[in-house]
Amino acid sequence: MVRRHRPWSVVRTFAVWIAMGFTLAILLAFALPLAFGDRSYVVRSGSMTPTIRTGDVVVVKPIPALSANVGDIITFEDPHGRLISHRARWIHRVGNQLQFTTQGDANSGQEHWQVRADGRIGRVLYRVPKLGFGIVRLQTTAGRVGLIIVPALVLAASLLRGIWRRERDEEVVDALAA
Repeated sequence: MVRRHRPWSVVRTFAVWIAMGFTLAILLAFALPLAFGDRSYVVRSGSMTPTIRTGDVVVVKPIPALSANVGDIITFEDPHGRLISHRARWIHRVGNQLQFTTQGDANSGQEHWQVRADGRIGRVLYRVPKLGFGIVRLQTTAGRVGLIIVPALVLAASLLRGIWRRERDEEVVDALAA
């Protein structure tokens, strides 16, 4: 016997698999690094293109500032409190301070900053391409509402379908019994 799939059934199954895959990707990109003491961030500028692009998720490992090497992509806090991930171009120790010169791969300008020699910065371990675009969308009001309303509607539709199916099955049984 050949089993036919209803078009909506195929679409629903596809949508569920896409949603589960996206959820798993978010968990792996954000939650798993936390278990190892690392952090994940969404890249919001193209200053490191082509190495790291806008919308990528980077996983950053906290390291002692003294462990940074020229050529590493490091994450640091700028004077405005924003996190920046750029390549270390020059590192020099002066007393109990480390002076850094960093530059984005796509930038012509450099940043000069310093951190205590016993301080900590971050080293970019790897990136997850494009996942950040979806995460940024979920951080909007519409995204948050969608995270609540869409699953609620799917659950309600599933429950109603089950109720209607039971009523229809009971009617068929009653008709056959008569």
